[in-house]
Amino acid sequence: MFVRRLLNRSFAIAVLAVPLLASSTSGSALPRPVRGAPDAPSGIAAAIEAQSICVGSTVMSAGELGDVLYYRSTTGERGEVSVGYYAFFSEERPWGNNWLTWTVLPALAVDLVYTHGLLVGPGIQRAAYGKGDVEGFRIVYSMGEDGRLAVEHGVADRGDHSEVRLERADLLSIDPARPTVYSRWWSHQLGGQGASPDDLVSRRCYGPGEILPLPADVALDFRLDRRAGPARVVPAVELLRQPASPRLADQDLALRPSVAL
Repeated sequence: MFVRRLLNRSFAIAVLAVPLLASSTSGSALPRPVRGAPDAPSGIAAAIEAQSICVGSTVMSAGELGDVLYYRSTTGERGEVSVGYYAFFSEERPWGNNWLTWTVLPALAVDLVYTHGLLVGPGIQRAAYGKGDVEGFRIVYSMGEDGRLAVEHGVADRGDHSEVRLERADLLSIDPARPTVYSRWWSHQLGGQGASPDDLVSRRCYGPGEILPLPADVALDFRLDRRAGPARVVPAVELLRQPASPRLADQDLALRPSVAL
């Protein structure tokens, strides 16, 4: 009897300790800034990093949006430039201006299982996808003779994680000069459509110095080979390789066909 009680107590301690340890050793939920001055972009990379992009939402939701919008790119056979962007949020939780929160119990139930394991450790979201919340979207551009990019269309996730095609009118409806993707859901998916500028409750625009090539260590740390699918313009394994120069590597990839896994 004593042995059984000891084993039961040890098991209970382990159940509590493992998620807490995982939570405490998982690191920051947002990418850490890169130290040192990056190489000056040129060619396609320069055009991509000069094109401002905005990320917004029509609902209030939990999670801080990161300071950097990372990207990978490739060029198609017709010369179109496909850019996959990765937006990082510090967390994905059901609390905010939505029906889950208004009715309290559904949001609490989701938070108990999906976000946190009984409020003491990482939940299903962390186990299935990785830390933080990363939302991916893709924009396809044409390049003019002046070297500037012109928006053709985009792809992002809906609230149910299915992909939606965003037409040029969708991307430029908020700001005709800066493509804008936005969410209509607490879980941050960026495939929102039909909103006007007045509908957005938050909007952050990224410009030069804030749109950077995706480092392999960030891709590995946040397991981008298995999440943020709409942003994938190169094979998943390619995201985890560290090129000698990220900007040169993106130009090399321009010669390869676009592959999405």
